[in-house]
Amino acid sequence: MDGGTIDDVKQLLVKLAVIAEQLDTRSRGALQRIDTSATALDRSAQRWTEGGEDFSRKALETIGAQARDSIAGATRQALAPLDAQLRHAAEAAKWAADALAEQRKLLTQAQQSLVRRGLLALLVGSVLAAGGSGYLAWRNMHSAALGDDVLEAVRSGALVRCPDSQSLCVRIGTRPHRSGGRGEYLVVQP
Repeated sequence: MDGGTIDDVKQLLVKLAVIAEQLDTRSRGALQRIDTSATALDRSAQRWTEGGEDFSRKALETIGAQARDSIAGATRQALAPLDAQLRHAAEAAKWAADALAEQRKLLTQAQQSLVRRGLLALLVGSVLAAGGSGYLAWRNMHSAALGDDVLEAVRSGALVRCPDSQSLCVRIGTRPHRSGGRGEYLVVQP
């Protein structure tokens, strides 16, 4: 379910709750009117019985009971469709709540998976950054060592500007030594 569908379900639940509240209010009002009518009928019957004969009393009790039964039956009959609608709405609300709970569980699992992947990516990135920094430091140390060697060669006079040009000249001594796998380098003499 996407966010819009969840909002639609939430709105449906709110509407169902409002309908249920209205039905409950109407039911309470109808029952209160029934009780009021029954109480009024009982009072009327009591007044008649106090001043009337035994026959009148029995007739009024019968009429009151029949009226109560008729009113209660009519009320039950009138409220039956509303009760069915309310039950259907409650079932739909339960289904929606179950669906939301399942989605919450799936979203929690997906979130945990993303967090684990993110942490793994941070770990790999950290290892790569540390390795890259170590390599750069190692390379800079070698460059610095070469720079120190060149500086020492300049101080000792083994590396100078050639007197007859702007090129660099290297003192190799009277018997130069060769270096490298094929002898392609000459060793600078101090």
